Amino acid sequence: MGYTHYWYRVREIELDVYFKILTDFKRLLPVLIEEGVRLAGSGGTGDPVINDDNLLFNGVGAERYENFVFPRVLRLWDEPDENDQYFQFCKTSAYPYDQAVIAFLLIAKHHLQQDINVQSDVGAEKLEAAKKLCRTYLGIS
Repeated sequence: MGYTHYWYRVREIELDVYFKILTDFKRLLPVLIEEGVRLAGSGGTGDPVINDDNLLFNGVGAERYENFVFPRVLRLWDEPDENDQYFQFCKTSAYPYDQAVIAFLLIAKHHLQQDINVQSDVGAEKLEAAKKLCRTYLGIS
């Protein structure tokens, strides 16, 4: 089963806002690791990519599914929706890295506010667990 996370976002995120998102996510990484979430790079190998231009991670080895990709500037051929936002998604198959995806999207929503709209197929229990992590360790509600 492929749990899917969907979001509509602006094409370009200001560098200072993107930096805040990445900083909060990096602060949460040790907590996620304690929770058993292991992250890798593309295809479940190597290191996650977290820099001023791009964020990309996946689960590790057999606990990988689709790459979660969140660049600062989207390079898409698609047209924006009526709110000038672009559709993206990631399926995680509920592997442990799913918790990192949910937490990242909560952090992004906190900083981007109306510039991102996030939806998910994930159940209330998993969503609440990620919200609790963000609230406890980042003060994000």
